[in-house]
Amino acid sequence: MKARGARRLDPLEPGDPREIGGHRVRGRIGSGGMGTVYAADSPGVQGYLAVKVVHPGQAADRRFRERFALEARLLSRVNSPSVARFVRADVEADLPWMITEYVPGPTLRYHVERFGRLRRGMLLGLAVGTAEALRAVHAAGVVHRDLKPSNVVLSPTGPKILDFGIAHPVEDPDPTKWIRLRRMRRAYRDLGLPSPDTLADERVSSTVDRLGTPGWISPEQYQRRPTTQKADVFLWGAVTAFASVAHDPFGRADVKEMARRVMFEEPDLQHLPPGLERLVLAAMSKDPDERPDSAELLREALALESPEGGVRPPDGGEASPGTGAAAVRRLLERRWTEVAVRPPQPPREGPRLFGRTAPDAGADGSAP
Repeated sequence: MKARGARRLDPLEPGDPREIGGHRVRGRIGSGGMGTVYAADSPGVQGYLAVKVVHPGQAADRRFRERFALEARLLSRVNSPSVARFVRADVEADLPWMITEYVPGPTLRYHVERFGRLRRGMLLGLAVGTAEALRAVHAAGVVHRDLKPSNVVLSPTGPKILDFGIAHPVEDPDPTKWIRLRRMRRAYRDLGLPSPDTLADERVSSTVDRLGTPGWISPEQYQRRPTTQKADVFLWGAVTAFASVAHDPFGRADVKEMARRVMFEEPDLQHLPPGLERLVLAAMSKDPDERPDSAELLREALALESPEGGVRPPDGGEASPGTGAAAVRRLLERRWTEVAVRPPQPPREGPRLFGRTAPDAGADGSAP
């Protein structure tokens, strides 16, 4: 079982930019209702960068621009090998854009629906890598709120989470806040982002807030209670369960039925090894106060590795291997062994068929 990404980029269409922020655009990665993502070359950088460009209709909406600027600022705070790295943005351009690391590989949803569930070391690698991503996101004072299989890419080095479109910051009562804010403003200027004092308050208002994907929302979000970092922990459990059972842990239904299931029913956790099942059950508690925080989640996930390469049963009796980035990297080097991904080739030159190149040039749904 090998995870494979797109073989070729989609060709550029008439009206697509050929250069953005000094980077040569090579092809399309994907397009949605909010914007288009392109692959671009960067001088001195091996491989592609991903460039998200907002659609003209969205660019004319002041509130959307504020939301996009907030997404860029929040992503720029996070430093983790398990999160797509922020590079640069211009949120005041006619068509705002943001450049991030390009992550080759299929999404977790695409891979599982095509090839089946993850097992043993790969399942543990997914759990540890996504827990490390949440640890870094939460340490930066951010709540992601949209962790789901389509926002996790199976890269050659481990899972990486994408899409901070509905993330929001944690309100910080720390008395050193203003000192750190001044430092942050200097960092934003260096990255080409507007200073926070020129934009709307980073606490997301109800006019621009949205919940997320039905079935991938924590119980407290459905109840309109405050969304804290513990909501991300719940979604970590749901993502890990999805990878193990090969379907959504609460199934699929209409919006009201999904809300009822998430709030009152238990998820499907079949195939989870005992140690990981115990951790997922704790993460998916209906009461957010009963869930571990992301640092504890990562520590316990790392401790589940068995010498045979699988997942240790509960009460394994051995000391934790540590919780730093080095421990995560070492585990992924040992266990993340079933991913074969190469960056896609540029689009083929030649005649197009219905606006696209030949069928073998298309993406496989793994665009970030």
